[in-house]
Amino acid sequence: MLSRHERNRLAEIESALVSDDPRLAEKFDRFGSGPSWPGIRRLLVFAVLVVTALLALMCLVSGLVVSSVVLAVLTAGGAVATWWHARHEHRT
Repeated sequence: MLSRHERNRLAEIESALVSDDPRLAEKFDRFGSGPSWPGIRRLLVFAVLVVTALLALMCLVSGLVVSSVVLAVLTAGGAVATWWHARHEHRT
């Protein structure tokens, strides 16, 4: 735990950094923030697509062809939608 004097001094240093070089301060702010929600969301979407693809493969191996095709179409649609959303998001 920092003392009151140390916290005040740290706040002064941070405000001086922001006033001197705002871009550098923004980089440090993003660096220490931990995992971001878009990164976590991307990981979860990837995990869902992998699980759905594996489930489709298991259905195909077990002879459930209709279920396998439905799951494969859902997986492909999810992959295409994710790709389209990522490209659209970077463009704007």
